[in-house]
Amino acid sequence: MKRLLLSLMVFPLAIGLVGSSFYEAFAVAFSVYTFLTFIHHIGHKIALPECISSIAAGEILFVPAITYWLVPTSMPLESTTYFSYALPACLAFYAGLQGVASQPDALSHKEYLFKAADHLKHRPGAGVALFSIGLVGFLLKMSLPNLPAFLGTLPAYCLLTSVFYSFYSQSPFWKGQSVCVVSLLLLHTVVTGTFNDLFFWLLAAVLLLSTSLPAPPTLRTKAMTIGLAFAFLLLVQSVKREYRYQTWGYTKNERTADAGLMATLLTDRVSHPAKLLNVFHLYTAFVRFNQGIIIGNAMNKVPIHEDYAKGEVLLSLVYPFIPRFIWTGKPQTGGYENIRRFTTLPQFANTSINLSPVGEGYVNFGYGGILFALAYGLLLGGFFRFSFRLATLIPSIVLWLPMVYMGCLTMETDLLSTWGSLVNSVLFITLLFWLLEQTGIEL
Repeated sequence: MKRLLLSLMVFPLAIGLVGSSFYEAFAVAFSVYTFLTFIHHIGHKIALPECISSIAAGEILFVPAITYWLVPTSMPLESTTYFSYALPACLAFYAGLQGVASQPDALSHKEYLFKAADHLKHRPGAGVALFSIGLVGFLLKMSLPNLPAFLGTLPAYCLLTSVFYSFYSQSPFWKGQSVCVVSLLLLHTVVTGTFNDLFFWLLAAVLLLSTSLPAPPTLRTKAMTIGLAFAFLLLVQSVKREYRYQTWGYTKNERTADAGLMATLLTDRVSHPAKLLNVFHLYTAFVRFNQGIIIGNAMNKVPIHEDYAKGEVLLSLVYPFIPRFIWTGKPQTGGYENIRRFTTLPQFANTSINLSPVGEGYVNFGYGGILFALAYGLLLGGFFRFSFRLATLIPSIVLWLPMVYMGCLTMETDLLSTWGSLVNSVLFITLLFWLLEQTGIEL
């Protein structure tokens, strides 16, 4: 109730102090509500749906609304027109993700984690096996960047899951293993110049491990953690562009790594806070999370200059089930083609921007995309709730949730990527459980 009251207070303040429109004020109030709900649930449950909801509201509603207040000319579409679609679509996505008339779990998430711990106490070799598989996958991924995810990225993610296995099985090596895995994550960050895996796996670890604490973290601890997370994002946005400019070529195959440069840039930013805390950098970092620019640009072009796709996006739901060796022309991702076809935004081979599932809903169905957003939310939420039903039979399944949802946490990608990530992860985990069981190792 307190979260709802605080959010409702934002609405009149936005209208009275900023002169906000109804849509903008509602968008900000709802974003505040999803954020406060996410913070509240940390430590009480594995708050992945709340995390996804908060990020989606932030990127599609909150950041665009603030941009309309401060720099309205930078937005491609008039505010009322944009929010007439984005706001109900985001609300529908939230309703689907949280579960429309869903039934509560039989056990709390903490009890599910305790059951997983009991399950793993009798399987000490599982964490070692996952670490070994993850290390091989990581080395393959680093040496062959274009390797299919099933052979590189997904096995590499076993490294992170192996830490959860070692922690809950009370392995004496879990601390050393954690240091090793985090070091490899940092190495991956330096080599690729991308921070997503580092940030989201650390976030997933916080959501999972905090749920196992005897008592949930205090509000002060949560506030400090969130503050550090935002500081990390600000730091990343500050060094990322310069690092990539000096180490990336024109294509992905031309990327190089420079640990010294990364260390120099980070030290420089920490030593000179003014380079972080200035209006220009704060604005550019803020705009980086403005998904409204991309969705609004698409709404400008469709259907005036480009017809609705009329459901072509639904083909993304079958792509992950068709192996590439059977379908040689299978799309690598939906993002590049979507941006080229449905927007006037530039797209380059060495960078990537995406329309987001909510944006894809619009370019396919117009305002019918609101129902598509609901269906997409039901899809992600349904997988999450089904995982806990499955955990009554296989308790360790809950430890794989971060890996399953790693590609679905933000709205900065397309349906083909998010759905493909989720399905491929589920298929990989299923196959891994079966293969290791044949060797006598139970996960």
